[in-house]
Amino acid sequence: MGTVTEQELTRRRWHLWVAFPLAAVILLGTHLYGLSLYAGLPDTIPTHWGPSGAPDAFDAKSPATVFGMLWIGLGMTALMAFLAAIIPALSPARAEPSQYRRIQREGMIRGTMGGLGITTVLLAALFSSLAIESWLRPEYMGGWFAVLFAAIILVAIAWAFWRGSRWAAQRAETAGIRPDADEAAEDRLWLWGGIFYNNPADPQIMVAKREGTGTGLTVNVGSRGGKWAVAVFLLLLVGLPAGLMLGT
Repeated sequence: MGTVTEQELTRRRWHLWVAFPLAAVILLGTHLYGLSLYAGLPDTIPTHWGPSGAPDAFDAKSPATVFGMLWIGLGMTALMAFLAAIIPALSPARAEPSQYRRIQREGMIRGTMGGLGITTVLLAALFSSLAIESWLRPEYMGGWFAVLFAAIILVAIAWAFWRGSRWAAQRAETAGIRPDADEAAEDRLWLWGGIFYNNPADPQIMVAKREGTGTGLTVNVGSRGGKWAVAVFLLLLVGLPAGLMLGT
């Protein structure tokens, strides 16, 4: 069986960091565009829009009211980059892991960092589009994009984890490393590249996250309670905002 050094495992992680400066560029570019419009904006501007899309709160024009959304986006970009930086430390390896487990853990780390990066870029695009819409068409703020955005983020995160899992499988194959029977059986219990645990024989609703994805818990979708938890989550994330918009 082959071996892989730690240096070989972590090589080319740098490309996972491209998303964070890209998000900052999007937000700063929007900020520059806003500066060109600032003088022409009215003295009183909307600061909040209701479910119908009509503004329901107003404030005097100031840098904070005009650019506050973009500043929040920049703060979130810094926070997400910090989380990506500490993910390896939050995901300590098990004692004396096998070569396969080391590669699998690195794949999950890459999937987690990639998911954070993609989410950051999407949030930057959302904040920028909402800011521009508030400057150019303050009388109405369309909300359907925000509803669709939640689904887009879920798909993007799942794709990032799938890529991380695929990287691990390819890296292990290249090195001639194969999982043993227990490792292969455990791999089959994880869905969406390792986001959800699917074990009908385990009655627990929440289980520890997969190694390499940080600390905390995830849902066991194989349990009855886990299925209900996912259904409620999707209802709140997508169904509730859509219902509010359709009801207005």
